[in-house]
Amino acid sequence: MNALAAAAVLAALAGASGACAVEPDRGAASPAGAAAAAAPGAASVICGPEEPGERLVFEGRVLDYGGRPLAKAAVVAYHTDSEGLYNPPDSATRVPRLRGVAVTDGEGRFRFETIRPAAYPNASEPAHLHVSVLAPAHHPRFLEIWFEGDPLIGARQRERASGNSNLVIATLRRGESGAHHFEHDIRLEGN
Repeated sequence: MNALAAAAVLAALAGASGACAVEPDRGAASPAGAAAAAAPGAASVICGPEEPGERLVFEGRVLDYGGRPLAKAAVVAYHTDSEGLYNPPDSATRVPRLRGVAVTDGEGRFRFETIRPAAYPNASEPAHLHVSVLAPAHHPRFLEIWFEGDPLIGARQRERASGNSNLVIATLRRGESGAHHFEHDIRLEGN
């Protein structure tokens, strides 16, 4: 895990300020709020409608080493904004602005509501989400999720993703609300 990923995971779990987060009284996102974990099974709203970009919903289940749904696992997600930046260029922090934590419910389910990230400005990597899963008695899991149809996913990237369970190419579909949507289950290994 690189330093940026470690900083994002720790900041999201610690509730550092600067991220969009759920405001308890409205359920809406606030860019000035602190990263907040949603109640188990509740959607984690990484950013609300005021954030520029196409809406994205992703959800799934966390499974234990035996393939059973795992309750109360922490699922941390962070990504770039619609310009491909984690933070404004003059930001004093390296902690990604768009980040959130979801806690799985009794069926192991999690859900995030955010925007579709953009590729880095230098187009060095396909647009992607970083997802980390932490749960007692299990090894942490770190995934990078790309999106099918991204022009930056070529033969070399597909070869890199082939057989690598930590690099996922998700197929998006449009939900009834018009938001992009995908589901992905994440299986953990025991300690």
